[in-house]
Amino acid sequence: MAREIITHFHYIHHHGDSQRGFTLLELVFTVVIMGILIAMAAPSFNGLIESNKVKRLATEIEWLLVQAKSEAVMRGDNIQVVIDDAGTPTWSIISRTTSGAVTLAEVSSDNFSNIELETTFRTGMVTFNKLNGKPNLAGGYQFNIPTKDKVKVTVNTMTGRIYSCGVDGAVYGYKECY
Repeated sequence: MAREIITHFHYIHHHGDSQRGFTLLELVFTVVIMGILIAMAAPSFNGLIESNKVKRLATEIEWLLVQAKSEAVMRGDNIQVVIDDAGTPTWSIISRTTSGAVTLAEVSSDNFSNIELETTFRTGMVTFNKLNGKPNLAGGYQFNIPTKDKVKVTVNTMTGRIYSCGVDGAVYGYKECY
């Protein structure tokens, strides 16, 4: 019995050398198939990256507006939210005190390349009231990646509510604007 086991291990040891690793042909086929799968998946990753960029911008603009609303009441000073260069590739939205001495927050195109932004406010400046935090104008900021669906961050003057919605229907997980 022991002799049979030793013979078996001897057989595996001497004949196992020819069974190790992959042949060059197997390796080439594997690399080609992986390349094809990656090439097929790349476009869906671009769409995912773009939709995450739009969602992140919506979140940052909402945060900036909510912060302006809160700071107005907390500081007892009207807070202005100003947009510079809307409709151009290099835009920025700045939250500051009415004197302009203190900049509270900024969202700019530096972090959101290839996103078009425009305002639906009558003017480029919205002021949040120091007593109740409500904005003086109704409107919002509308943005999109060129040739894609638009998202809007809306400010309501009656309620002071700030929310994001899809301009042309439900997009990126946001409900349609009403």
